[in-house]
Amino acid sequence: MTKFYKPLSLFLFLLVTISCSEDDPFPVPLVDFFLDPEVVEVGIPVMFDNLTTNADNYEWDFGGGQVFTDISPTITFSTPGDVTVTLRAFTADNQVDSLSRTFRVHQRVVTGYILNVFPAFNGAEAWDPDEAGTDQLPDIILQMAPDDPNNESGFVDGIFTNVGAGPIGGTVDPGFNEVVLSDEDWTFIIFDFDGDPENIQSEDLVPMIGAQFNPLEAATVKNDAGDAGFISIFLQDSNGNVLDVDITFELQ
Repeated sequence: MTKFYKPLSLFLFLLVTISCSEDDPFPVPLVDFFLDPEVVEVGIPVMFDNLTTNADNYEWDFGGGQVFTDISPTITFSTPGDVTVTLRAFTADNQVDSLSRTFRVHQRVVTGYILNVFPAFNGAEAWDPDEAGTDQLPDIILQMAPDDPNNESGFVDGIFTNVGAGPIGGTVDPGFNEVVLSDEDWTFIIFDFDGDPENIQSEDLVPMIGAQFNPLEAATVKNDAGDAGFISIFLQDSNGNVLDVDITFELQ
């Protein structure tokens, strides 16, 4: 009798085990994720933070053939527009659930500038010695543009009154002159101007100071909503001249 019961007990145990594995699959995944930062923009990395539970592996579909299997991938978008992302989560026994979300990839559009500090002297020489006004302070023209000649974005502004070393503010109307800050080298330069504002000639412009920068890598401060802010550009040249300018922007 003893030899009979052992095989029978083993058979019953295997039968129960097989039945449970077929009737009790792994729990279905509960799929969820969020974006960090929540406001996405061109050229700035964004992490897709995976909050899914009950899953063994993942598939992120960003469209256009971009598929990733990382748990929480970090992606940098190069163009603005609407993007739909789908996260599929799989259990070890290949059950699957998914979640799709559509969001906007924004770009930084310049709204203005604040010149906090800029030089009124070049070494021992005062700027603007030929100025028509009574004060030896510069009338200035400033220019901001990408270094790439194929990118026509940028702006030029003139301040045609005697001014000190700052602060001076100006605005850029996105409806009139949309300046999109791209992920490349730009130059912000200030010229001393001694000519007729109605007839600006190149010989009337003398460079005062300028700085090269990448507007997406420069020091950035955003508002609480994350949809606007400013970048800071600071330069001190070999003569001790200081350029300190903030470029304000909105995400559109």
